[in-house]
Amino acid sequence: MSAPSPIPPPNDRRNSRASSSASLPLQTPDDVAAEPGELRMVGGPPNSPSPLALRVSNSPSSKRRRSRIVKVPPEFQALEYVSTPDSNLVCLICHAPFDKPVQLPCEHYFCHDCLEHAWAPQSAGRKTCPTCRLKIEIDRDVKPVPKIVESMLDELVVRCSNSKAGCDWVDHRVNVHDHVMLYCEYTPVECPVSDCRLHIAQKDYHKGCLHYTVSCEDCHASLMRKDLEEHQRGICANRLTSCTLCDAELLRLDLRAHVSNDCPRHVISCQGATIGCKYRQERSDVLLHETTCAMATMAPHFREQQARIERNEARMEPLARKVGILEDGLSNITSMLYPANSNDASFPVTDPLDPNDTEPTTDFSLPPASFPPVAQGTESPQAQPPFDSQVHHLLTLHDSLREEVSRITNAMTELEGRANMMVFNESTRAKEDMLRTNTAINSMRMQLHWLMSSHLHNRTNSAGSSSARTTGNTSATAGGSNVTQSASARPGPSGALQMPFRRLSDSTRQDTKL
Repeated sequence: MSAPSPIPPPNDRRNSRASSSASLPLQTPDDVAAEPGELRMVGGPPNSPSPLALRVSNSPSSKRRRSRIVKVPPEFQALEYVSTPDSNLVCLICHAPFDKPVQLPCEHYFCHDCLEHAWAPQSAGRKTCPTCRLKIEIDRDVKPVPKIVESMLDELVVRCSNSKAGCDWVDHRVNVHDHVMLYCEYTPVECPVSDCRLHIAQKDYHKGCLHYTVSCEDCHASLMRKDLEEHQRGICANRLTSCTLCDAELLRLDLRAHVSNDCPRHVISCQGATIGCKYRQERSDVLLHETTCAMATMAPHFREQQARIERNEARMEPLARKVGILEDGLSNITSMLYPANSNDASFPVTDPLDPNDTEPTTDFSLPPASFPPVAQGTESPQAQPPFDSQVHHLLTLHDSLREEVSRITNAMTELEGRANMMVFNESTRAKEDMLRTNTAINSMRMQLHWLMSSHLHNRTNSAGSSSARTTGNTSATAGGSNVTQSASARPGPSGALQMPFRRLSDSTRQDTKL
């Protein structure tokens, strides 16, 4: 492959960048973010970043770029299928197996995106089927396809979308998304260098930036570092060589691996060398020797045991650290409870952190340390500890604290029950008082209503009698008989002593005590 003309050699690239950066005026981060096209630099990685690269890496646009997801999910229309899919599973618009298929009332199936693209030129109220032109209501007629169709689509066998880059993965279509986004080594990702905006394969991410010019050692062609391996495997004119031991023709890149693993003339040791076999010859002779060597037969088992021992040691190391931490804590507690002054008669001595030494605010106290009885006639040159062991003392204190907590919990539960019962009794008494008060208020309201009705009735009768008296003065004889008849027709006594007339609706008020 000929060297690309626009890419200069590494030395020229560094010198040209240094001269160009020296001639550039000082730019602010906003100016740098506004012109991303001028920041793309192709060439070997320098030993130290330039001031321009530092400004680019600290600019807001660079921070936003690093936080962007670079991996692009695979498109099902662009996948390569191992076998020809069934024609019933192919969309009539994109002529590829369905992707998110939907069903229309006319029983025609289409990809969701293809159907949206076909309906884009149509008006909102006149959507038709692309095949039979049946009028479609989007909200009602577009339905998902049956589950069996989705299962058939998921079981189609496809190749990885990065197969042209070198991935040989082949599996069901339902797994291609997870493979490309999580596991595929050839998925393009963002370059790890902050000032590089190009992409790199995921398997080469740990190698750093590969977007600089290098020269092929075999044909001296100038090309990008990321394309060097592909060039040496399939394009380089001097890519083939022969093994000096077995005269096998192979790629120069694979020569070292061939000598280490496959060359039959390479001198190696027997597999049983790890347990004492001293045989060392060419690989072809060693393979024949291993068929009869007992040490070579036992070597795989020894290696497996060694690997298992290493795994167990790796698991035991954090456990040993935890045990050490717990032992240190127990030692600190023990030294606090049992100081080194064990000959003192007051053992264990008073601890300033002991809660029993302060003025007690409750009736709780830790159990006192008791010494075990000493047999008669036995001399004890040293003071006996209060318990069989220090751990026994700690466990006793723990049990005492647990019993005290249980007692306090029971007392609080009983107190809460009593308080609830007291509140219930007081609320019942208050409710009864409120009922009596409401009854008295209702009685007073009924009496006041009756009195107001009586007063209004008396005022009405007095106004009627005054008008009748004025009429009687003009015609005494005739009017007297009429007044007598009207007075006789009205129930009850006449004049100021007449009682108010009780309405039929006041029949319920007769039981009210005045």
